[in-house]
Amino acid sequence: MICNKCHIDKDITEFPKRTDTKKGVRGTCKLCTNESKRQWWKNNRNVRLKYAQKWYANNRKKIIKQKISSNLKMRRLARLDCIEYYSNGKNCCECCGEKHLEFLAIDHISGKGGKHRKNLKEYLPLILKRNNYPTGYRILCHNCNMSIGFYGYCPHNKEK
Repeated sequence: MICNKCHIDKDITEFPKRTDTKKGVRGTCKLCTNESKRQWWKNNRNVRLKYAQKWYANNRKKIIKQKISSNLKMRRLARLDCIEYYSNGKNCCECCGEKHLEFLAIDHISGKGGKHRKNLKEYLPLILKRNNYPTGYRILCHNCNMSIGFYGYCPHNKEK
């Protein structure tokens, strides 16, 4: 089949499919089609930007809803991965054995978690996951974590 643009005889597999034609392919080969599309995108930048801005304005609420949903899902998964890693797959508090995921927290073993969080620009579990789970963290329930933060010890360890 001969391409309408470059006029070179090519195999039919080198033409994009098109169901509304007799042969089932376009008249221009894939290379010529891609080149013409590339040129159109290059020459019509303002048209594309105007279309994208209009589409965004019309779909803004939908886009924001999707981004929030995606971000929450990513944060939850990163938190669960951290809990699983730092608890060695037990998914429980290191001190008292609390197993409810809602009650578990990532604790800085050395303390200074408040200062560390103030310097962070991102969500802590995402940073830990990205840095291949560095040492110096453990999983505690919020009660044990707060007790250690306020009093320097956990009542569960005092009882033992």
